[in-house]
Amino acid sequence: MRKIIYISALVGLIVSYGFTTIQSADNCDKKALSEACKKKLDEYKYDSQKFSKINFTDRNVQMEVELPVFIGEKYRLIFNTSSLPKPILISVYSKSKESTKRVPLYTTKDAAAGTTEFVFDAPRVRNMYIDYDVPKEDKDKLSGCVIFMVGYK
Repeated sequence: MRKIIYISALVGLIVSYGFTTIQSADNCDKKALSEACKKKLDEYKYDSQKFSKINFTDRNVQMEVELPVFIGEKYRLIFNTSSLPKPILISVYSKSKESTKRVPLYTTKDAAAGTTEFVFDAPRVRNMYIDYDVPKEDKDKLSGCVIFMVGYK
């Protein structure tokens, strides 16, 4: 009977540990990042936001996020990368990466070094695709998060 109790307790601990979210030192304070982005909305009304966890690995990675928009509305996108340990390249396109008629709308390629907040007033398009180009990191396993917030008027 004691063996059954010990085994049950051990299984319970293992299962509860498996379903517990493990916190890493990625410095993602979602509330602070959201508040910083909301200050940049100005006269735009808040629409939505998206957090993306970024893991730096031993190879270059590209992540794509689709942003459906309504025709006729003006949109502002605010990106905040202040919780990332290294800079990443953010690009906005009119079509997905599989499309041959992809048009670049915005990029952070020419941004000043050390800039962590980016504001983009989008032209009127049907969809926007946001690409995060994450450079490789050979030494440490670094991670962080990036937020983009959408406003409209």
